[in-house]
Formats: sequence, C-alpha cells, structure tokens
Amino acid sequence: MANLLFHPAADAFPMMDANRFAELVEDIKTHGQRELIVLCDGMVLDGRNRYRACVELGINPQTRTSSGDPWAFAWSLNGQRRDLVGEQRYLIWKFCSEHSESWLAEKQRIVDEANRKRSEATKEQPRNGDGTMGAKPVELQSVAAPVRGQSVPAPADNAPRPGKEAKATASNTNSGAVARGDALAKNRPDLAVTGAPGAIPLAGRR
Repeated sequence: MANLLFHPAADAFPMMDANRFAELVEDIKTHGQRELIVLCDGMVLDGRNRYRACVELGINPQTRTSSGDPWAFAWSLNGQRRDLVGEQRYLIWKFCSEHSESWLAEKQRIVDEANRKRSEATKEQPRNGDGTMGAKPVELQSVAAPVRGQSVPAPADNAPRPGKEAKATASNTNSGAVARGDALAKNRPDLAVTGAPGAIPLAGRR
C-alpha cells in the first residue's frame, strides 16, 4: 500500500482529535470503509482520517480521483462544518480562496498559451490555392469559474477587493469574524496560518 501525502488544500482543515479517530478506526474495522477517499495529483484531498484509519488497520483504501479546483473542492466539502469557530472558518476560507484564485489563474495561463501556440501554428501553415489555410482550429475553452459558495474567482487588477460583508457571506461567518481574522492575518501572520499551534481551537472532519 503506497504511502500517500496529504494535499495542501486538505491540510487547510484540521484533523480530528484522538478520541474521534479511535471511534473511526473501530467503525471501519467493524463496517469497512463506506466512503471513498478523494485523491488529487496523487495526494489525499478528502478523507485523511479515513486513510490513516485504513493504514492502521492494514486495509487497502478505496479511492477516487478529482481533477477540478482542489481548493474549491476542499472548501465546498468542509466549509460548513459546525466545529469551526468564526475566525477559524474565515481564515480557512481566505486561505482556500486565495489559492483557488492562483490555481484558476494558472489553468487559464495554460489554456491561453495553448491557444497562442495553435494560432502561431495556423499562421505557419501553407495556404490552399484559393488562399485559405484549411479548417479553422478549435479554440480551447477558458477555465470555468468555481461554483458559488466554493471559492471566489480572481478579480481584475483594478477591481475592488470584496468588503467585509461579502467576505462574511462567502465564508459563512459574520463581519466581526472577518475583522478579527484580517487583523490576525495582518498583525500575526504566523498564527493566521491554517492549523498553526495556538492560533485558534481546531477540530476535524473524517
């Protein structure tokens, strides 16, 4: 059984505590693995605790693969957890959202570069007798923006950043949690890193 790493998007959320993990191990031992572990780029994107339990029990974990935005995926599955306090939920949303923007921008860059190469290749093709160059190449589609509630697309360079109310809505928190989270990120970025010891009480999902 391969030793899988955890995806950074999964690690944006804390692991479950020892007692809950012991219960999970016992449940899988009795009933088997009932929910698939999700992989992305060969890493565990969802189901870190299930994976750990399978390893402990010597069970070959059952998996499936996700190829979309891992940051939006992780937030979509875990962002509504009841065991996340307001500031913690906001900081996790902020972390996932910023990385989602970068992920989408890189995917769009790849699409644009592929289209540019297609265009250059077309220009270099010899023309037919009637002056045409054959069939027009099909352009690659742009990367789709994430579904509402998962993450936020990168704004234009001159567009204003979301305000407190917009951030609160997107992160399912309130303006107070946003203000406190932003203050922590500004004044103590070392503690604002998701999962940093002593930053905010953390819990975990299976």
